[in-house]
Amino acid sequence: MRILHILASDIFTGAENVAADICMMFKDEHEMAYCSPDDGSVKRILEDRGVSFFPVRKMSMAEIKSKIKAFRPDIIHAHDVRATVLAKCTAGKIPVISHLHVRGDDMSVFSLKSLLYLIAAMRTKRVIVVSKSCLSDYYFGKLIRSKTVFLQNVIFLPRIEKLMYKDTKDYHFELVFLGRLCYQKDPQRIAKVASQVLKKCADISFGIIGEGELRHEMEAIFREEGVADRVFFTGRLDYPYKALKQAKCMLLCSRFEGTPIAALEAMALGVPIVSTPVDGMLDIIDNQRTGFLYSDDQALAEAVQKLLLDRHIHKEMSIAGINKFNDLNNVIDYKGRLGDIYLSAINL
Repeated sequence: MRILHILASDIFTGAENVAADICMMFKDEHEMAYCSPDDGSVKRILEDRGVSFFPVRKMSMAEIKSKIKAFRPDIIHAHDVRATVLAKCTAGKIPVISHLHVRGDDMSVFSLKSLLYLIAAMRTKRVIVVSKSCLSDYYFGKLIRSKTVFLQNVIFLPRIEKLMYKDTKDYHFELVFLGRLCYQKDPQRIAKVASQVLKKCADISFGIIGEGELRHEMEAIFREEGVADRVFFTGRLDYPYKALKQAKCMLLCSRFEGTPIAALEAMALGVPIVSTPVDGMLDIIDNQRTGFLYSDDQALAEAVQKLLLDRHIHKEMSIAGINKFNDLNNVIDYKGRLGDIYLSAINL
């Protein structure tokens, strides 16, 4: 089969890694290609992974239609809301699968976005959700329940093994955040919790891997708290795995999540996670065994301090996290279920 993955973003974060991982894991079975805008880095990242790329200048019906015509897919796999709507407007008779990677607040209310997605989703062959809240919290969720399947994210470990050492720099962040600096991730809260930790632990540094519109708000908080000299913004790293592996703890304070790829990557590398207890994090973290889940800022800060200062707790959680990851990350099962979804889309 020829399968075209369509994404609306020109950067590489969670959903983008999932789509590229799918292309890599099915490399010897189906012909797959990745279609999205390109900020200059997407093409390079995909080339390093051996994934075919069909870039668009912008997400428009004309652009998407031209790439569909060029690739001639048997199936279109559209990731998230905007890509799904555009795919259904341009696919003609080609089956479309929609893949929701996160539960957005604007999807839980009656809005133009939630309505447009309903219209598009009703005409797709299948809707894949990475966390149950993607469906249960969607305003029109009941109307698409019959065609929805839950498929929790996995990561393709050969990708990390292949790309780990493409970054030749060394990093020395004991505490790390990896993700977009946007509303969903609540970076202001991350800055406040991290500041508490930095004040208590004088020898600790905090690495922030990612970019976003709320970076300046984070910087202002660190300056106000007097800890800015021990906070390092790396910007986006094409290959963050080395910096992540060298850390002792990952801090997440998300308002909502699907199954965050960054968290799975941390677990695979033995980095314990301290997080707010939201959506997909509840599925992958066993509180106080493989990581810590707290709603209170003080409790989050104290949990980070435990991991940074107590080697015994850190080692136990690191090992437990790797074991939990190995249990969760069943790529064979994931491929089998996704392959069945593709086949059913052709046959329906």
